[in-house]
Amino acid sequence: MKEAFFLLMFLGEVMKMSFHKIVLVLFLFTGNLAFGQGPFPPAADSAGTTAIHKDSNIIYGWVNNCTITRGYQDIANQSGPLASVGDETMVFGKANLGVVSLGDGGTAVIELASHISNHDGYDFAVYENGFYDFANGGYFLELAFVEVSSDGVNFHRFPNQSLTPTDVQTGTFGTTDPTEIDGLAGKYQGLYGTPFDLTQLDQIFGLDVNNITHIKIIDVVGSINPNHASYDDLSRIINDPYTTDFPSGGFDLDAIALIDSSLVTGMNEIKELKINVYPNPVQNTLYYTGITGFAHIEIYDIRGHLMISKFGSHSQLDVSKLPKGVYFIRVEMSHGVALRKFIKV
Repeated sequence: MKEAFFLLMFLGEVMKMSFHKIVLVLFLFTGNLAFGQGPFPPAADSAGTTAIHKDSNIIYGWVNNCTITRGYQDIANQSGPLASVGDETMVFGKANLGVVSLGDGGTAVIELASHISNHDGYDFAVYENGFYDFANGGYFLELAFVEVSSDGVNFHRFPNQSLTPTDVQTGTFGTTDPTEIDGLAGKYQGLYGTPFDLTQLDQIFGLDVNNITHIKIIDVVGSINPNHASYDDLSRIINDPYTTDFPSGGFDLDAIALIDSSLVTGMNEIKELKINVYPNPVQNTLYYTGITGFAHIEIYDIRGHLMISKFGSHSQLDVSKLPKGVYFIRVEMSHGVALRKFIKV
């Protein structure tokens, strides 16, 4: 659902301001935010995270099968269109920001080529294309329930909790504190998977956690309206961005990794870098801060296609030849990676 995000955010009043004024406003605004106050693991760039980077050594495989059942762009308008971005093949192989959008309440069912067993630690991870919203000082996240089956018929859901307040609806472009989310896919930004441990389900009658044949992803409808809401395990409404009335509405499934924590020591061996990009939207030259040495810079479009690849210690990139639209910039250095989103106008 994310195509219009920064275009709507910046083409109004922000575009009337100088860059220095924008930085000052963002500093004052984000300095008062209280992200990271919940009891659950934090974002991928923080100590104690459980995020699994796509290049982690504990990954031993990726799924290559998927069946999608689309949900509505807006579940409150069931005469309206279904989500339509991407297709099943977007889920195949390694996470790369190419996604299939499920829509409100939509599902993806993966039949595994080989069953997975309950290892010590996490057993698989689900990837979405959430991102850090520098303008609002928080993470734009879309969430989903995760279920598994050992017979392809009976599915069982992982325990989940959402402590996000529900007195005010998280808006279409609102942010979510990952420390208030547990057991839901989409908790982490793009290229960082949310991991799941089959041990959590090993006491369920009829489920063989050493012979998992199917994984199901179910979009969380983020509405706080009880007529449309999704609920966590403690019957609390889950509040995430709503409405997302776009072709890419709902959870955007990128990939599912098969993992075995015993393969290496340490879960978060790849660090998230502190990189800022500006201006956003951009017309000709994109600048980025935080480069401290040799870096590999990549630009991907919204469907995960690599558009630009550049090596060096530079701090700017000519994007004038890119078509108008939404893009991701990925910065990789020896000590970590960063992913940011921008609009080309």
